[in-house]
Amino acid sequence: MKNICLCLLIVLVLLFSTSCGLLQTASVNPPSADDSSENTQVVKETISNEEDAKAKKIINEYFTALYTKASVDYYNDYSGAGIIPGHIRGFIAEKTIKEGDGNPEIGIHLPRFISINGLTIVEYNLETISENNGGEDPNIVADFISKNGDIFLYYTKIYCKAKVIPDEVFSELYTRNSDNTYSKTKEIKEEDIDYMRVELRYDVELVKSDIGLSILRAVESNIKSNMKNRLFVFNNDNITRLPYLNLSKNENGSYKNPSDGEIYETEKAVIKEFFSKFTELDRERMNLLKYRWKQGLKSVTEFLDSIGITTGEGGVKLIELDNDYDSKYPINSFPLRNNMERIKEIKNFEVTPHPAYSEKIKLYYVKFDATVQRTNGITDEFFTYRYDYIVSLSKTEDSVFIEKIKLNEYFTFTK
Repeated sequence: MKNICLCLLIVLVLLFSTSCGLLQTASVNPPSADDSSENTQVVKETISNEEDAKAKKIINEYFTALYTKASVDYYNDYSGAGIIPGHIRGFIAEKTIKEGDGNPEIGIHLPRFISINGLTIVEYNLETISENNGGEDPNIVADFISKNGDIFLYYTKIYCKAKVIPDEVFSELYTRNSDNTYSKTKEIKEEDIDYMRVELRYDVELVKSDIGLSILRAVESNIKSNMKNRLFVFNNDNITRLPYLNLSKNENGSYKNPSDGEIYETEKAVIKEFFSKFTELDRERMNLLKYRWKQGLKSVTEFLDSIGITTGEGGVKLIELDNDYDSKYPINSFPLRNNMERIKEIKNFEVTPHPAYSEKIKLYYVKFDATVQRTNGITDEFFTYRYDYIVSLSKTEDSVFIEKIKLNEYFTFTK
């Protein structure tokens, strides 16, 4: 009897739930053709290789015109008034010129003052790269994003060397206007100028018409809501500081930026030659040097010259000793330590530009291995030590030399 009552209760619950809509029966039939909201799939439009090549050509030519020796002083008034400069008007769509020219909110964003890492950019110059074929091209990367009818959208990155001055110097030389444009009141001094390498990011819309492709909009990625906010000097959402030297290589091993590659190889050679000289400085010579270190510049210079540490092959200057020799080349940063008899070999160099490296600040991380014989050890037993330095270089008109060294750490490899 209990079982019969339980079954009746279950049936009643099921009937009640179904009538209230709490249980749904899955349909075995596919959605009808009329149910467009559930059956329609978004199909991404694509473009042909030919259209893509034409679009990228327009983008490259436009940003080459815009960012080659681009002084922000020149573009400042154009940005404030929303006027399209004459040398880029030929790339701009008729609709954009007709509806937007003279409006500060126009979707054509020009080079502007930007503060990044305590430095304000006052000029841009587009970087060029050398491909495997030996030709030079502007370093611009445009990636197709989408197509909507006759409008193509590209995400574009532009690589430039940028002239910069310290933020505090910019504040002294420029007056901020109410619309966040700036008026120069004094000329920039040469000693205040440095250079950095940057990546700028733009969203570019091109429109296809009877006359071909033209630029409808070219706006900064991560755009602020209006012109005044966008022109704010500390708005740096669309820019990234990059390592100053472009050391990327082609498939054949050549540098994409040959001039940067040449600078790096020259500076690396000076660093490697200098540190390799420390095989000449054994324990006995180190003790003699420590005494001379207290005697002054002349005594130190004579000793280091005599063992060949200050100059390289062909008499090339490797270091320049002056009255600040103790702070620039501290003796406790020399690789030979108190428990070492001599350094047999220095090898496995890693020479990497420091993030702060710029045109003026030639700073490197330097690592290498040294094969060392320890004091009171077996004469044919050697140990490998790893050294980690920060090295600063200085450049003259005809040479580059090591200005400062600092030992960060050293340690031995365990066997």
